[in-house]
Amino acid sequence: MTMRSLPGLCAVAVLLAGCGGGAPPSAPTASGPSGSLGVVTAEAAADAVGAMCQMRRSVNRDEANALFFDRVHQTLHALAAATEVVDRIPAAGLLEAKQAVEADLQAETMPQSFSADVADLLGATRDALATVALPDPGC
Repeated sequence: MTMRSLPGLCAVAVLLAGCGGGAPPSAPTASGPSGSLGVVTAEAAADAVGAMCQMRRSVNRDEANALFFDRVHQTLHALAAATEVVDRIPAAGLLEAKQAVEADLQAETMPQSFSADVADLLGATRDALATVALPDPGC
């Protein structure tokens, strides 16, 4: 091998390396409004609203707790953070309504106000969804 062929071999090596397998292209990420806690998708919002609709009818504290903390809680935090970027008032309303429901769920027995508090949370969630231009999936 001569010194003249070394630059040619280097160029071929670079081309072959660039054509190699590498990682496959990643799937597109979900998009939607975002804030400091991440992106809120229409699907996540619909799931959270659906769980709240179930919670509103629930008389079992354990069932309501499971619905809230498994399907609602984190989405509401992310929605509030995304809403705050646009308008702090509906974001604050959402967090206040969420806290009322959390307080209900910490009680020994379901308070009589639980259904009304969940209805208020649904209203605050709908206000936040409108603020960030996500659809309201309804109950």
